[in-house]
Amino acid sequence: MIELTFAKKARAKLIVLIITIVIVSIIPVNSMAENESEKYWLVRVFSTDAYNKTIRAEILLELPSPDVRLIDSEKLYNIESTGIFEVVGVSSDCLIYIDSVQRTLSDIKPETFMLITVENNLITRMMNVNSVLLQEGGIYNGILEENNSDLGYITLYFPDGSGTSPGLKSALSYYRTYSYVRAEDVAVYKNGKPANIEALNPGDSVFIKLNNEGNIEKISATDNFYPVYGKVRTKGNWMLQLERADGSTVQYRIPFNTLIFKDRRMASWNDIKMGDEVRILLQTSGNQIIIGEITIISKEIQVDAVYRADFFSYDKLTNSIVVTNMRQFKDGIWNTFNIPAISKFDINDNYSPNIPRGAGGTVYMATGKSITGKESVVWMSIENNALRTEVTGDTIVDADPGRSRLTLLNRSMPVTYDDTSLIVKKGKLLTPNQVKSRDEAYFATSNQIDGTVKANIIWIREPLDDTGLTLIRGRISHIDLYNSMTLESFSEFSEPYWEFYNVQRTLTIDPSITRVFDDAGRIDLSLFDDSGEENYKKQTVYVLAQDGKALLVSTAPFGDVVYKGRIFDLEGVQKDSFNHIVVPASSLIIKEGIRYNDELSKWENVPETQFSFLPNTVFVKNGKLIDSSQLEVGDRITVIKSEFGDNAFVVMVESY
Repeated sequence: MIELTFAKKARAKLIVLIITIVIVSIIPVNSMAENESEKYWLVRVFSTDAYNKTIRAEILLELPSPDVRLIDSEKLYNIESTGIFEVVGVSSDCLIYIDSVQRTLSDIKPETFMLITVENNLITRMMNVNSVLLQEGGIYNGILEENNSDLGYITLYFPDGSGTSPGLKSALSYYRTYSYVRAEDVAVYKNGKPANIEALNPGDSVFIKLNNEGNIEKISATDNFYPVYGKVRTKGNWMLQLERADGSTVQYRIPFNTLIFKDRRMASWNDIKMGDEVRILLQTSGNQIIIGEITIISKEIQVDAVYRADFFSYDKLTNSIVVTNMRQFKDGIWNTFNIPAISKFDINDNYSPNIPRGAGGTVYMATGKSITGKESVVWMSIENNALRTEVTGDTIVDADPGRSRLTLLNRSMPVTYDDTSLIVKKGKLLTPNQVKSRDEAYFATSNQIDGTVKANIIWIREPLDDTGLTLIRGRISHIDLYNSMTLESFSEFSEPYWEFYNVQRTLTIDPSITRVFDDAGRIDLSLFDDSGEENYKKQTVYVLAQDGKALLVSTAPFGDVVYKGRIFDLEGVQKDSFNHIVVPASSLIIKEGIRYNDELSKWENVPETQFSFLPNTVFVKNGKLIDSSQLEVGDRITVIKSEFGDNAFVVMVESY
């Protein structure tokens, strides 16, 4: 009996031993490995070469063990990418595991995190590490899809589609668009060296760290894929021939599983047409060409005006629409002045809207110039579920296009937005994933029948650039013809006051830039002198100065009264059949304006007020010199005039 019991125990131990051996042989991680000749690295794979059995990777961490569960989290979250890659050989019998399934070297996609075992300078074991581990610490990686320093964001893509939510399989993941507030506040490294953010190019391998507010604080980039641009000359059986800008041609065999994007969404091989401008991201490894992705390039859409109207009809034959009750949206207000009751618009040749049969309801649309310069529809969306609409101005706290939701600073419930929302910034049409946290915007919203609030229009207000342009006034003491002018003393306008400086001010005159206006209008610069019968010595003038130069000199009278308001109407404007201004405005009208009361030191409301223009009226818009032809209804203005008469001596415009 004792022998039988002993035999059973021995047999049980043998079974356990066999099971242990089997488990060890199939589980890719052996946390007890302590072979001193082995090294364990966490790497970021840039590319693989199955033919030569190598990987091109960045070594992120050296580890004491090949068990990912034993990686110190604090160490993991403080990884500092150097942007420097190394080429490491792979053993012919290397075990490669991706998501616990045994794979081959060709199955490893760029930007994959791998925990590797190295013996005698050869990789003998590889296992992928889920990038979510790093994302929890604010660390993200990918291939750079777009670097838009103008709008302040970068977009990454992952060849394996990681990071996308189930509802976004057809789109570039919105969670892979990351914002920065100021480019100069971002630490940027390219190939291991400090660089400017403009040095980041599509195809670069990018490793970014976010701060607590979700904005980029550091970017490390490495040349990986490089872009090739061209027009599709020939399209064959998974083959593209491109004509480049210099007239040369290149031809590439395209793998059937290559990622193709158009308008920030996943596209297919059939979406590539003859004549399309495309960008191919590729890299070379020996004689091998690796295609990363193909992007069908869409041109930026310029927007001249945004409207809301009632949709009346669509004429397929002429490709035009008719709308009624139209009003223009500009800087947070609806303008209906001088807009006809019924309007007809052509659809832009480069735009194909989806207009269902029998369409009706409210239409939100953006217009821009056609090839002939005529106003045409470049974007439109028809809304049928609105119960009530309103216009508000607010700051975006969080932009989450993945869930079609905006969190605003002064609104308790989220606002929805999507591809049917009309989004404009700097006169350009944007997509939802280009909206950033901290953006300030005007919103035209509507209450939906399901209880949600939708943003039909998002007009993003870009902070005005500080051009350094200042308005000063003073008496001329000396003019050095074509070279400089000196003021005895001067006052600088600091709304609503003039600040006096009892010192001389000398400004450079640049014949290629400086313009002088007197009572008869612009004069030849050769007449602007301090000698002769009609000299300008002792003349008191307005000067628009920038970087020590006099850009504009005007003899308009002194104004000590300041008005503010929005332009309600521009009188005297004449336009041609293409809506081009041929005769600029001779005066403007503001409604619901305000005037500064200097005695009481406060702003006071004023009724409708009209201002006429002189030949030497000074016009400034967003820190730049303009003339009256560039004024627009809805612009916010500051007017300087005298107590008597209706002449505007200075008109300063702020417009988004």
